[in-house]
Amino acid sequence: MATRDIPLSSVEDHEAEQEGTNTNTPTMSAEDQKPRAAPPPGIPVQPDGGLDAWLQVFGGFFVYFNTWGLIITFGVFQSYYQNHLLSHYSPSQISWIGTIQAFLLVEVGIISGPLYDHGHLRYLIAAGAFFLVLGMMMTSLAKDYYSIFLSLGVCTGLGMGFVFFPGITSISTYFTTRRGLANGIAASGSALGAVIYPIVLRELITRASFPWAVRAVGFIVLLTLLVPIFIMKPLFLPTGKRKLTDKTMFTDRVYALFALTNFIGWLGVQIPLFYAALFAEYVVGRSQENAFYMLAIIGAGSFPGRLLTPLAGDRFGPLWVYPICMALAGILTLVWIRVTTYGGLVVVALLYGFAYGGIVSLPPPAVAALTTDMRTLGTRIGAAFSIAGVSVLVGPPIAGAIEGSSAGFKGLFAFSGAMMMAGSLFLFYVGYLHHQQVRRRLGV
Repeated sequence: MATRDIPLSSVEDHEAEQEGTNTNTPTMSAEDQKPRAAPPPGIPVQPDGGLDAWLQVFGGFFVYFNTWGLIITFGVFQSYYQNHLLSHYSPSQISWIGTIQAFLLVEVGIISGPLYDHGHLRYLIAAGAFFLVLGMMMTSLAKDYYSIFLSLGVCTGLGMGFVFFPGITSISTYFTTRRGLANGIAASGSALGAVIYPIVLRELITRASFPWAVRAVGFIVLLTLLVPIFIMKPLFLPTGKRKLTDKTMFTDRVYALFALTNFIGWLGVQIPLFYAALFAEYVVGRSQENAFYMLAIIGAGSFPGRLLTPLAGDRFGPLWVYPICMALAGILTLVWIRVTTYGGLVVVALLYGFAYGGIVSLPPPAVAALTTDMRTLGTRIGAAFSIAGVSVLVGPPIAGAIEGSSAGFKGLFAFSGAMMMAGSLFLFYVGYLHHQQVRRRLGV
């Protein structure tokens, strides 16, 4: 068998690597995966392809479409509310609506992850679809801050959390050597959502009204989430009574450090999405209508990012590619400060979208690389994301407070970039620790 750099994700992959690859080869992506123990009797083998596996990817595409695709779209709501319905509130106060939405998307994983491990995938996605559609419909009727906060922030955020973790976890359990590719294809759904939803809102706000624009989004959510409800299914079903927590993840030093490290970088990740449209309007001088398209531009840039960075993760290991994307996003956010023309802003937004696509796509395969028992993957992904959820909750409001001070937009983007740069350094250290850990296991 020809020598091939592939992450080890099962005992079969490990044996094949040992047979066909010289263990003295200095470059091997085994460093980004632990050798798996042989699965217990009765546990399904991960197919790494086939109809059922690719159907999970197809369903996951619409999961991403209606979660991170909508999260990116909040910038449209931020701009609209700041200029119209909630103009008497500060940018920081309005951004709390979007941050609670994003916070719940990642924090609900503490609940939905273990429930997925217990075999409740379809019930979770169906419940999430209900809350998402209900939240959008209530948002179309809401007229005051607290009603908008509860409907657009809390209700839709809960829905996203129940939908997201079962969808992404199912994909990772079906794949081994092509896990990054599968996650990347599914994650490209959020790029499409980030293009379609802002344009739908922008056009219908102009041609009809804001309430009907939001209702249209709700109808799209309903139709597209029927796909994962009917075609996605868990590979591993519980064979007996299982606990809702995985205590081993708290004793796994590298996994625990990875989860904690996400807190730093994610303090800055969401900030450009919330303030890109406002920056285009107030700093570059674009009209509000044209400024709305900044989010679609970021979404378009994230499409190749979500496809190519997971492929690179399959080749070099997600724990190496992930911090590279985080560092690139931090650099671009610092460059954002110096942009004064619309053309320059488009270029920076496209490149940021590319890096953002990797930041969102790579954590699930990274956690899978740190997981030996795929039956606990949902719990471990949910716990890792929950740490980042705290950052998602407080990052944009901090940025809003900075923007409202004398530091303005420059201070806002400087804070965002600095957090991502710092986070990337710690993530590189996590990758190094995991590399050393795997080398010891392989005796290299």
